[in-house]
Amino acid sequence: MRSWQAVLLIVILAFFSISSGWKVLYVLTYVLLTLFVLSWLWARYSLRQLVFRRASTSGRVQVGEVFDERLMLDNLSMMPKLWVQIADGSTLPGHRAGYVASIGGRKRATWRARSVCKQRGRFQLGPVTATSGDPFGLFRRRIFMNPSSELLVLPRVLPITNFALFTGGLPGRGRSSRRALQATTNATTIREYVAGDALSRIHWRSSAHNNKLMVKEFDLDPAVDAWIFLDLNEDVQAGDGEHSTDEYGVTIAATVATYLLRQDLSVGMIVNGEHREFLSLDRGDRQVERVLELLAVVRTGSSIDLKEALALDAFHFGRNTVAIVITPSNSRDWHEGLRHLQRRGVQVAVVGLDASSFDNEPPDEDTLALLEGAGIAVMRVKQKESLAQILESGSTHGSSVQRR
Repeated sequence: MRSWQAVLLIVILAFFSISSGWKVLYVLTYVLLTLFVLSWLWARYSLRQLVFRRASTSGRVQVGEVFDERLMLDNLSMMPKLWVQIADGSTLPGHRAGYVASIGGRKRATWRARSVCKQRGRFQLGPVTATSGDPFGLFRRRIFMNPSSELLVLPRVLPITNFALFTGGLPGRGRSSRRALQATTNATTIREYVAGDALSRIHWRSSAHNNKLMVKEFDLDPAVDAWIFLDLNEDVQAGDGEHSTDEYGVTIAATVATYLLRQDLSVGMIVNGEHREFLSLDRGDRQVERVLELLAVVRTGSSIDLKEALALDAFHFGRNTVAIVITPSNSRDWHEGLRHLQRRGVQVAVVGLDASSFDNEPPDEDTLALLEGAGIAVMRVKQKESLAQILESGSTHGSSVQRR
């Protein structure tokens, strides 16, 4: 029964009790009126002195990991709460943190919410609302218990031990035969001190061992830069959800960038998607975090096509640069842009996503063979193939890599 229906019933009973003078109707009217007031008071105080808390291990997880949080509802009053419904407004797909609890005085209700993160992105946890009411269902009250917080789901990073496009070794990472006149990060050997050597270059342990001054010699740092270009133009994408070219492309970009950064290369990233995203060159763990944070939120969009995007960003690629293009585009119009980079001394590689396999259609013309003919390394990726195996070995179920 709704509250207005109860009010109407009380008014009708009061009218008939006054009209008839029948004592039973008077008693019934007073009882219902008393229950009505008590129900209103019960609902009014049903959510008083409730405290909600949620605790999770981290504010970020990766695709494929389990997001686990512990939720607690404390009743600080001495009066019991017959029922309290907790509703969570989280936007994380598949995450259910709602609960219905009956809590005694000064007691706590605890429960856990666990969900496997299958979609990258920035999601909202909360806000949390609590709803309760009187035992007769006449009144309900709802309050906000907890503001919203943010959860960042990072893209999946595959555990690869090498990258098939550069199985012969990453370009420029070998030892240089040229000695550096200045100190670099590559101290390779020691030699005897000669007049004019800086005192900061003295290797004191070797000097003590040899009973004469010894100084460190340094190699030149090859300073190879790697640029990853991810094409998320919506006109060339295929498939849906986690089995789509854009999700495969993001996973490949995250995996390759992390691998190259672990090899101490400087890595930059350009994403041609809903918005043009640019991440300048850097190295180390901080850059790994920046790359994953960027790839967690990028989306496909009606941006410029790959040909124009490569022309726009070509000035970033110089000598001693590796440019890795990840795209599902089967067009030929962007090939000349890669060949132009190649002529400028840029080492170019392409990870081609076979869009037809994501739509279960007959294979398209293999235009990537034209790039192979020009000496550009090409890796082909089809839907439901093992990405880790392809990236490491370059082939699975017919995929192939051609190297210079």
